[in-house]
Amino acid sequence: MPAPGVQGSLPCSEHGCERHDAVACAYVDRRRRPCPTAWCPDHQILVSGLPHCRRHARITASAASDEFQGGQALPDLENRSPSLADYVGDALEPRILDFLVGLRRPGSYDQVAAEPVHVIHPTAGGARRWDRTWKLYDHTGVQAKVSVEVDESRDPEVLVRVGRHVVSQAVPPWIERRRQGLPPLAPSDDSAQRERFYAALWEPAIGPLLADLEESRGLPSGSLPR
Repeated sequence: MPAPGVQGSLPCSEHGCERHDAVACAYVDRRRRPCPTAWCPDHQILVSGLPHCRRHARITASAASDEFQGGQALPDLENRSPSLADYVGDALEPRILDFLVGLRRPGSYDQVAAEPVHVIHPTAGGARRWDRTWKLYDHTGVQAKVSVEVDESRDPEVLVRVGRHVVSQAVPPWIERRRQGLPPLAPSDDSAQRERFYAALWEPAIGPLLADLEESRGLPSGSLPR
């Protein structure tokens, strides 16, 4: 059974929810600003026993263990980039892992690794980037790498990189609908639209990943099946 929620006396921030037993989201950002939302037991997400909104639950639960040491780098309240990178990364991870695992050579030292969402600080100014990364590697180093990334200056655009190169980029359609003031789609239509979005992000990465792998293994170009 799911863990029982935490009850309070505030109105729930979930659209359409009429409950008044919500508690405030426990998230506090790097400027010591608390999240202004409150969530009833039906709509809160518990992280280490504390209630969070959906966005900040992802930030708190999914970030690398040393990413926010001392709270110094905790994202601002309005910063959606880390939770969006993590959310899309979760959606793409099964197909990414299936693909990379399928490229391991029998009897080799090939391994696949997945890294949690983390921040990339710019080296020459500019905005921070948040990404999830998956790698195929062996004892000699990384053979191929793919990342899902959100740049704070380009939020809500999501990018997919193979190595250092951007191979696809798009704004999630459910966010675009909200920006345009359009009503939500029916669940089946929403699910189909999200799947098309994920496929459009992932499929352009396949060819470049195979090309990187061929190069790292010293194989002729085009020798791995597309």
